[in-house]
Amino acid sequence: MSKIFRYVQNDDVVKTFNNLKGTVLTKRPVVIARHGDYSLLLEAADENILKISIVNDEKKKIYSERTFDITETSNELVSRGVRHATQKLSELCDAEVNKRRFQIWKWYMIDWQKEHAKETEEFIDHEIAWNEDEVGNETEVMDMESFLHGEYLNLGNTLSLIERYVVDENHKEMFKKFVIADIMEMTTEDTKEKSIEETEKRLQNDELKRHSYRFTVCVEATDKEHARQALLNHLAGDERITVQK
Repeated sequence: MSKIFRYVQNDDVVKTFNNLKGTVLTKRPVVIARHGDYSLLLEAADENILKISIVNDEKKKIYSERTFDITETSNELVSRGVRHATQKLSELCDAEVNKRRFQIWKWYMIDWQKEHAKETEEFIDHEIAWNEDEVGNETEVMDMESFLHGEYLNLGNTLSLIERYVVDENHKEMFKKFVIADIMEMTTEDTKEKSIEETEKRLQNDELKRHSYRFTVCVEATDKEHARQALLNHLAGDERITVQK
């Protein structure tokens, strides 16, 4: 999923409106947040009327609008309304991403079925059948989810798939633009997660490294050799501890 970018924090929206309503907001909206193709905009509907809108920048379509009279509405209520609008912004963007991603996965499934027409019925029968002894031990059956995820992340394969299946040039460009951004985002997340995992493993290994510690011990004895022998007898059997002469 693409990340959300915040330009104005929830609690600062009224302050931003008051600062800009006589200048910038008279000419254009100000972006509060952006997520994928969607933007949350701040506008001045009137001198004291603040308006927030969710807009799809690609489709030039307004999905929701809400106004606040700042002379009658507290900053807390405006902040809450902006927070809800930001959540809706993310939901719309995620739904759009999933819709386009799943459509491409469907094309991959069609492609696979075309290439494995003879195996399709056998594959379906195998998946429908239940054999408790075999579950978890199959090596020859394809993991469809892993297949789709792996194929999708291969940008060259996915662009080639779009070229074959999408006829409309506008839609073709839209899907190509989408997969380039989506795959870059997904692989960046995979790389980041892998880096975090490796760091955690390295820290765990460092924690398990053995260290040597030196302590001062007081032993009652008639002489140094007698004291050393007394200490050895006390610590006998623990190979982690050595006594220096």
